[in-house]
Amino acid sequence: FNSAINIYKLLENLLEWSLAQKGSLEFNPKDIELSLIVSQVVSNMSTIAEQKQIKIINQITKQQNICADEKMLDTVLRNLLYNAIKFSNRGGKIILRADSPSKKIVEISVIDNGVGIAYKDIVRLFKIEEKVNNKGTEGELSTGLGLLLCKEFVEKHGGEIWVESEIDKGSTFTFSLPITIRTQL
Repeated sequence: FNSAINIYKLLENLLEWSLAQKGSLEFNPKDIELSLIVSQVVSNMSTIAEQKQIKIINQITKQQNICADEKMLDTVLRNLLYNAIKFSNRGGKIILRADSPSKKIVEISVIDNGVGIAYKDIVRLFKIEEKVNNKGTEGELSTGLGLLLCKEFVEKHGGEIWVESEIDKGSTFTFSLPITIRTQL
């Protein structure tokens, strides 16, 4: 079952990556409710988490409208949550949280208590010329494309993505998105 999921994730990321590189991926930002998208992604990933007895705690429950392309946001959340599951040990926990440091942006975090990432790898994670593809805690494969896709999609929204991590303590992946639609001049 895990190998089928890994192959599906790989094909899905390859397709989205190739469409993005060709400029064929449409970008349709609109006002959407963040908690609905997050709940849907958590629901879709729950079976994978349950197989590793990982508890997902969704703290994004209040209504928070943001400006985003729904498909791209779904892809970013799915990739970050899947990675958190992949690099968490059996019985771990993952927290999804959103904060608004200003009236213009929201910061969405996926926090795990997994294996963490070495600093030498953190500085290479979002660079296409640097391949970081470690196996998950139960041998899950990695292509290195998921985080590149996340970075590209977040930046398409005018946001940023970053990670804080400590070996054997876990990782926090955070990305920012605009709260309202920007007017084009």
